[in-house]
Formats: sequence, C-alpha cells, structure tokens
Amino acid sequence: MKKTILLSIIFALIAGFFAYAYLSDLESTYKKMAEPVYVVVAKQRITPGIIVKKEMLAEKLIPKEYVQPKAFSRTAALLTKDGEGVYIALNTIEEGEQILSTKVSRANEETGVTNIIPDGLKALAVNFDNISARVITPGTKIDILCVMEYSDKSQKFQESVHVIAQDILVLSEGRNYIGAPKKKISDFQDDSSGILTLAVTVEEAQTIILAADKGRLKYIIRPPGDNEKYDAKPLKISDIIKDISTTEEPARRAKPSKNLNRAQQDALEMINKYTSGK
Repeated sequence: MKKTILLSIIFALIAGFFAYAYLSDLESTYKKMAEPVYVVVAKQRITPGIIVKKEMLAEKLIPKEYVQPKAFSRTAALLTKDGEGVYIALNTIEEGEQILSTKVSRANEETGVTNIIPDGLKALAVNFDNISARVITPGTKIDILCVMEYSDKSQKFQESVHVIAQDILVLSEGRNYIGAPKKKISDFQDDSSGILTLAVTVEEAQTIILAADKGRLKYIIRPPGDNEKYDAKPLKISDIIKDISTTEEPARRAKPSKNLNRAQQDALEMINKYTSGK
C-alpha cells in the first residue's frame, strides 16, 4: 500500500515537472512573440515604379508575431549612406503596410530591368533619338506620340501625329536603371543612350512597335503624380495651317509605292484601334 502511494507521488511529481516545463516554455514563446520589434512601414501610398525615398518610410514598433516574412526592420537598409532612395516599388504598397523585400528591388547593370518590371507588365526597349532621350530620368512617366506620313484616299500626301500610349513608366535610359547610380556616357563601352526601356502591356507593346516601324516616335514627360489619361484626337498639319495646299510632287512621291501606302493605312488603323477610347 505504501509502495503504491509512493509511486503515485513520484508520478505526480514527474507530471507536475513536465507540466511546469511545458507552461514555462509556452510562456517564454508567447513573451518572445509579443516582444516589440521595429519594422519599416509606408507613410504613404507607394505606386509601382516609384523610387522609395526616406520621407515615404517610417519605423514602427509592433509585436514580433505580426512581423511579416522578409520585412525590413530599418529604413537605412533601403537607403544609401547619404539617405538617397535606391529601391523601386514593384507593387503597390499601401499606407501603413510593411515594406517587404519581395515588393521592392534594387536595380543595377548586372541585374538589368528584370527585377524592376511591375507585376502584369512587360519591358520594351524603344529607340528614341539620343539627344532627347538624355533628358529622361529612369522612373519618369511619359506619353508616346507617333508622327505618320501617308497618302490618303485621294492620293494626297498627309502628315499627322497620334498619341499612341499614355502614362508609361521608363525603367531605364541606356544603362541607367531605376534605383542605380546614374552613369555617364563615357562610362559605357558602347553608346546605348537614346534607348528607353518601358514598362508596358502587351497591347501597348504592339502599338508602339507598329508605330515605330511606320513612323517617327516622340514623347512628352509627365509631372510627378499625373496619372490622368486623356482623349487626344489625331492632329494633321492642315489642322494647324489652314491654308496649306498639297502639291502634286509629294502626292506623286507617295503614289508609286502602293504597297507602302497600304501598309501605312494598316498601321494607322491598328494605332487608332488601340488608342481609341483611352
């Protein structure tokens, strides 16, 4: 009888010890999970393609259990020693949202544009003239226009300009990438300035490629925060100079190449198809 009681006491003590150890470990785990740690959050809404700057960020103390995987803990990790932004937002980051390494990327010549293409878009390299392209800073938004020369149904020479794409993000200019230190032309082994890499949809890429093949591309630069898309109708030279007369020489110059004229008409129809209603 005494032996049975003794064994019961021993087993009770052992059970109590394991229960205590379990509860102590559980308490320690909860304490660690509730321990406040710093995490970097957005002070404002950050849209794709924007360079993440110091004034857009804040460090916030939150329980460790609420920290998302791959979240930055300090703003310094997103900035240079001088406090300049070197990361681009790949996705929309809402105000108060934690900054994750999966939603931003640091671009450089080695990684190219692959890691900085916003979700749902593609990268398209477009060759503009060298001089005008040098005024572009990666991260700028532009609208693209195409100047077309063609013969109309009356075989008269015409020249018109069309807005073919709007609110397009410039990922790089030559070998200058978003988030990377700006390079000088002398730093390049070959002069790639004038080539802009753009973030576009497949439909926008089709329109731009066709327009570049059949006409001359130009662009206008949008101010920061301007995301409005407007309805711009094609403009002919005769709309600007009302008393212009079409000479026979340009008409004859366009007339011999009927195949080219037809291709130009097809290009215009395709451009109008994708730009109408934007």
